Amino acid sequence: MGKEIERKFVIDQAAWTPRDAGIHFKQGYLNSQKERVVRVRIEGDIAKLTIKGATSGVTRSEFEYTIPVDDAALLLD
Repeated sequence: MGKEIERKFVIDQAAWTPRDAGIHFKQGYLNSQKERVVRVRIEGDIAKLTIKGATSGVTRSEFEYTIPVDDAALLLD
C-alpha cells in the first residue's frame, strides 16, 4: 500500500517551454466521496485504476493498478 502526500505547485508559464508534444491523459471518477476516491485514467497507451482512502493528517492510502486500456475506455464512456 502506498501513501500519498498531495502537493501543488504554481508554474510560471511564461518561463516554461515544453520539450515535446506530451502525453494525452483522459480520466474520470467512478466514486468521489470524502472517505474514498476511485479514479480511472488513460495515460497515452497505459490505463490505471486508482483507489484513494480518507486523508489522515497530510497523507492518505493510495492503491494503483494497471488495467487494460479497453476496460478503462469502457468505464470512462
